[in-house]
Amino acid sequence: MDIQLRASKSQSQGRKGWSIIFLHPLRRDPRGKKLRVRRGLGTEDDKEADKLVADMNKLLGDESYWTPAAHDRALKNIDPKIVSIFYDDIDFKPVDPWLARDAIIPLPDRNSGYSRVLFLGTTGSGKTTLVRQLIGSNTRRDRFPSTSTAKTTVFDIEIILSKTPYRAVVSFLSRDRVRNLLTECLMAAVIEASEGGSEENIARRLLEHSEQRFRLSYLLGILKINDDERDEEDEENAEDSGEENIDLITGLDDAERTELSKQLQSYIQRIKLIAASTKKDLASYYNLKETDLSKEDKDTFLELLEDAVQDSEDAQELIDAIQEDIESRFKLLTNGKLELDRTGWPLRWQFETEDRDSLIKSVNQFSGNYAKDFGRLLTPLVEGMRVAGPFRPIWHENQEIPTLVLMDTEGLGHTPNSASSLPTSITRRFDSVDVILLVDNATQPAIAGAQAVLRNVVASGHESKLIVTFTHFDQVRGDNLPNAEAKRNHVKASLENAIRGIEEIIRPGLFRSLSRQLIDKVFYVENINEFIIQKRRNKEQLTLLLAKLQAAIVPPPSIKATPIYDLSKLILTPQLAAIQFQESWDTQLQSEHWTRVKALTRRLGYLGEDSYDTLRPIADLIRLLQEEILTYIASPDGWEPVKPSEDMCIAATDQIAQEFFSRLHKMVPDRLWSAYLKEWQQAYDLRGPGTGNGRKQDVRSILDKAAPVPKAVNTEQMIKFLEIIHSLFKEAVEAVGGRV
Repeated sequence: MDIQLRASKSQSQGRKGWSIIFLHPLRRDPRGKKLRVRRGLGTEDDKEADKLVADMNKLLGDESYWTPAAHDRALKNIDPKIVSIFYDDIDFKPVDPWLARDAIIPLPDRNSGYSRVLFLGTTGSGKTTLVRQLIGSNTRRDRFPSTSTAKTTVFDIEIILSKTPYRAVVSFLSRDRVRNLLTECLMAAVIEASEGGSEENIARRLLEHSEQRFRLSYLLGILKINDDERDEEDEENAEDSGEENIDLITGLDDAERTELSKQLQSYIQRIKLIAASTKKDLASYYNLKETDLSKEDKDTFLELLEDAVQDSEDAQELIDAIQEDIESRFKLLTNGKLELDRTGWPLRWQFETEDRDSLIKSVNQFSGNYAKDFGRLLTPLVEGMRVAGPFRPIWHENQEIPTLVLMDTEGLGHTPNSASSLPTSITRRFDSVDVILLVDNATQPAIAGAQAVLRNVVASGHESKLIVTFTHFDQVRGDNLPNAEAKRNHVKASLENAIRGIEEIIRPGLFRSLSRQLIDKVFYVENINEFIIQKRRNKEQLTLLLAKLQAAIVPPPSIKATPIYDLSKLILTPQLAAIQFQESWDTQLQSEHWTRVKALTRRLGYLGEDSYDTLRPIADLIRLLQEEILTYIASPDGWEPVKPSEDMCIAATDQIAQEFFSRLHKMVPDRLWSAYLKEWQQAYDLRGPGTGNGRKQDVRSILDKAAPVPKAVNTEQMIKFLEIIHSLFKEAVEAVGGRV
C-alpha cells in the first residue's frame, strides 16, 4: 500500500473526539491532487478509533474496493461508519440549493396571484433597506435583513408575504466549498505573514476573503479591541428607538469574547510559523535571497510559497482545526430542524413558528452581521435563505397582506465600467420574475452600476419588467434645486442621459420606447431607514411603488402579428460580438494581477464556478452577443399579416430577445467552460517561472477558440460558432410564434 494512502487518527486541540485523516484515491482537490479528507469518527475511545482507522486502511490498501460497485461488499467486513466516509463522497452530487429551499417552501408565482420582484442595486444603494420597509421590519429592533455601508447581502434571500405561519429554510455552502474558501483565506494570511505583515493585517487576510463574501470573523470572532473602540461601538449600536433588540444571538460576555480572541490569536501564531518555515525551506532549496528578486521573480516565489503551504502538513492540520471549529458552530442552534446530507454536512435548516420575534431571532443567526454576535453567526456558511409569513409594510393602509415575493440579491460593485456584465446568477433569474427593481442612490444617480443594470435588462428584452426607485432623495441638494420638483427633474435627467448612452450602443429608438415604459415606474423615496414613515410624500411614493409591484402580474396584451427573419443576414453581428469580447479580454488580461487570473482558472477548472469577482468571461460573452444581435431582433425583414403598432412590435421582438437570452445561458457556459474544462484546469496547474504570463496566454487561447473572430478565410471553429448562433436564434423565434 502506498504510504501516502495510509489513514491516521487526529485529535484537535481542546477536543476529546477523534477524527480520521486520509488521502482519497478517487477524489481530487482543486490542484488535481488526491483530496485530503478529514471526518469525525464519533468516538472519544482511543482503541475504537484505532480499529476504525485500521478498517479504512483495509479499503485504501485494496484497489478492488475503489469503485462504488464495491460498496455492498465492503459492508460485509468493514465498519459501516468507515464505509460511509469512504464511499458517500465518490458519487455524491450536491443538491441544488435553490431546489433544497423549494422543497420546503415553494416559491409562488403569478399563477398563484404573486408577483416576483428581483431587487438590484449597487452596494449601499438601499435596496435591502427598501426590502425592510416592504416587510415591516424595524430597522433598529429587528435588523432583518442585515444592512451596512459595506457589502452585506452575500447570498440570495427570498421573502414571501403570505397568510401562513412564519416559516424559514436556509441552504448551506457545501463542505468542499467551505474548505476551498478557507484555504484561500489561509493562503492570503500566510503570504501576508511571509511579507512581514502585522498581526492585525494577517488576521484581516484570514478573516475576510478577497471577494468579501466569506467572512470568518462572523464565525471565529475578532482580535480583542481596546476599551475606547468598544465603547464607541457600543454607543453607536445603542442608538435605537428605546426598544430592546431581538437579534442578540447568544449574548456573548467578555469572557467568551476573550476566549474566542485567544483561539484566533493561536491560529495567527501558527500562520506565522508556517510562513516562516516554508519561506526558509524554499529560499534554501532554490538558493534565493528575497532582497535580490525582481518583481517577476518575486511573483513566482510567492506562487511557489502558496503551493508549498498547501502541501504542508502543518497548514493542512491548521485548516482541519479551523474547519472543525467552524463546523462546531452548528451545535449552537437551539431550535429548528437541521438536516444533513449523505456526508454529514448540513444541507438545510428549517423552522416554523407563530411568533414573529422568534423567527427574526432565529434567522438572524444565519443572516446577521451584528458585531456583538461575532463568533456565533453562521452567515458565511449560508448559500441562500427563504422566509415566508404575514409580513406587510406598516405604512400600508390596506390591511391585506401584499401578494409579493421579494428576492434580494448581492449588491453590485461600484465598477467604473458601465459595460460590466451582471453575474449569471442574477441574469438567469430575469425570465422567472415579474419585476426587475433597480434601486439607485439619488445623490449619485444612474452612474456605472445602475447603467450596467439598465444595459443588461434592455439587451435581454426585459425592459417592460423594469421599475426604478431612487433612495436618499432627501440628500439631493444644490443651490439650483429649490424644491422637490427640481430635485426629481435633476435625478430623472441623469436617468435619461444614461438611457441615451445605452441607446447609442444597443438599439436605435430605445430612449423613446423605454422612457414611455418608465413614465409611471420611477419613484423617489427618502429616509427609508426610519421605521415610521413621517412625510406624506414619502408614504405616497412607497404606496404607489407597492401598487406597481403587485400590478406587474397583469399579463401583457396578446401579440397578433408575426415577425419574419432572414437568417442569411445574421452573420456580421455575432462576429462583431466576438471581436468586442476578444478586445475586452485582451485589455483585462494585460492589466489583471496574476493572482486574480489564477483564481479565475481555479474556479472554472476545479470549483464549478463561472467567475471570480469581476472577472466574468461567460457573462461578458452572453451580454455582448445579446447586445449585438438585439439590433437584428428589433428589425425583422417582415411581418404577417401586417406590421403592428410600435408598442406591439417592441413587445413581439422583446419576447424573442428574452427567449434568445435564456438560450445563451445554456450555450455559452457549454462552449466557453464545459468544452474546455481540461484547458482551464491546465491553465491553473501551471507552475514555475513565467507562470503568470503563461496562464494569461492559456486563458487567451481558450477564449479565442470559444468565441473565434472572423478571418480572411473562416475557420471551422468560426463556421461552427455561427451555426450554433443561427440554431439558437431559430429556436427563439419559433418559440414565440415567429418565422425564420
